This record gives sequence, C-alpha cells and structure tokens, in this order.
Amino acid sequence: MKKFKERFDVFSDAVFAIILTIMVLDVPVEVLNGELNYMELAQNIGIYVVSFCFVANCWYKHALMFNEVDKVPHTVIILDFLLLLSVSLIPAFTKLMISDIAQGTVMLCGTAYLIVTILEVVIARAILPAKYQDAAQMKQVYTYIFGSAYLTNSALLVVFIALAYFRPYFGLVLFIIIPIRSFISNAGKQQNFNDISQLDSQGVSSFMKLSQSDKRRFLMILRRYIGQMRSPNLSRDDKNAAWTRFVNDVQRSFGISEEQASQWFHDATLEHKSYRDSQTQHETMAQRPYDRGTLQHGMPLPRHGRRNRQQRGRRH
Repeated sequence: MKKFKERFDVFSDAVFAIILTIMVLDVPVEVLNGELNYMELAQNIGIYVVSFCFVANCWYKHALMFNEVDKVPHTVIILDFLLLLSVSLIPAFTKLMISDIAQGTVMLCGTAYLIVTILEVVIARAILPAKYQDAAQMKQVYTYIFGSAYLTNSALLVVFIALAYFRPYFGLVLFIIIPIRSFISNAGKQQNFNDISQLDSQGVSSFMKLSQSDKRRFLMILRRYIGQMRSPNLSRDDKNAAWTRFVNDVQRSFGISEEQASQWFHDATLEHKSYRDSQTQHETMAQRPYDRGTLQHGMPLPRHGRRNRQQRGRRH
C-alpha cells in the first residue's frame, strides 16, 4: 500500500506539472507587420500568472493534505481524480478567456474554480481520519482554521460568477484577486493546523475552548516553541530551556500550569522528564563520596592482577 501511495503522489505531481506546462504554451504571442501589441501581451501574461497561482496553490494544498498519509481510502482516490480533472480544465478555460474576455468564458473559469475549492474541502475532511486518531476533533480544528477562508473564497467565487454574467471585466478582477489572496494566506493557515496537531486530545479540546484572541495568542506561543524545538543541532539543555520558556509563557498568558501543559504535550513531557531524571542522577553521582577502589561516579579502578602474577612468577 505504501508503494501505491508513492505512485499516487508521483501521478498527481505529474498531472499538475503538465497542466502548468500546457498553460504557458497556450499564451499567445502575435507579431503583426513587425509590431508587437504590448498591452495585449501584458494582459495575456497577467491572466496566465493568475492561473498559475491558482494551479500552484492547488498543488501546494494537495501536497500538504496527503503528506505523511501512508494509506489513501478508495473514496479519496476517486475524489482526487475529480479534483485533478477539474484542475486540468483550467488551461482550456484560461485560453478561452485570453482569446475573448466575454460573459461565457469568465463564468466558465469561475465555475471551475468553485468546483475545485469545494472538492479540496471534501478531500481534506475525508482524509483526516487517516492522519489523526481523533478525526472528529481535528475536523473542528480544521473548520476553525480553514473554514472561514474557504467560505470566503466560495462566496467570492459565487459573486464572481454572478458579476461575470453582467460585467465580465469586473468579474475578471475577482478572478485575479482570489487565487493570489488564497496563495498568500494558505501557508500560514496550514502551519497553524500542523502546530495544533502536535497537541494531544486534551490539548486540542482545551485549545478549542479558548476565545478567538486567546487562540491567536496561543498559536503564536506554540509556533515559537515548535520552531525552537525543530532547530538543527539542538542540545537537550536547549530543549529544556525552550520547554521552560513555553510553560512560563502559557502560565503568564492563560494561567495554565506546567502539569496541564505537560498533559497537552505528551512527547515533550517524556523528554523533559527524562532530562530531569538524568540531571538528578548526574548530580547524585557527583555528590557521592569516593569509595576505595572506585573513581568518580562509581567507576571501578582497573585491576592489576596480571601484572602482580607476573611479578610473583619472577620471584619464584
């Protein structure tokens, strides 16, 4: 199943790469009587750039959704094929809109964008059980982080389609804004979701009970702590210091005790407890008095039995 997942990822990446290639090949560059219409060329390139942002954003969200998932349910595979089918229509609609910015062409692009957005939400919610044990709880977190953005984008797309029916050029403005806005905002939202997924079930439940402002503040503290823990060549002393700073921050901001924070971060707690135990053991060994025949920390002195036997042999 793991090999199938790898082939599935390769196939999806190849489809996205082909889509982007076809889009750039369809950008018309015409020279009439030795003259180039720069305004028309700039318009065509601008539409291509926006379409590129949309497809690249789809690939980015697709890669994050399927990251660290070893098994892909059959239902998700079918939904993903529908997603790839919808995204693959973007080059054709882009070419139509480049050739003629009219009512029908702009509305077709808007409809394709809306279908892709809906499929992304459905796939993301369907794939959560494969990534997290408490899928229902993580769906709440996913809705909190991504729900408003997807709802806003979907509403904008509906307005975009309706506006394109009456004013295609005005609809084109929204066509430009939505992909760029989504491309910029999704990276930070996905990072927030990944950070919250580091918490255990009790931590996620407690996080969801916080107010909106406290949630934003907690995410800032949490991201800073996780960023410090992921630093390369981090010693155990540095990890312990990062954990201590995190505990102090949540105590000061939310009144959360170290015991509560420890319950939220099971893995970090085990590492912190192991660090404390090793430090205590080290201090105990350092304070132990030296015994005869031992060196510091209870290490035995080397025996010289072989040399003594050799000396006794020479005497005889």
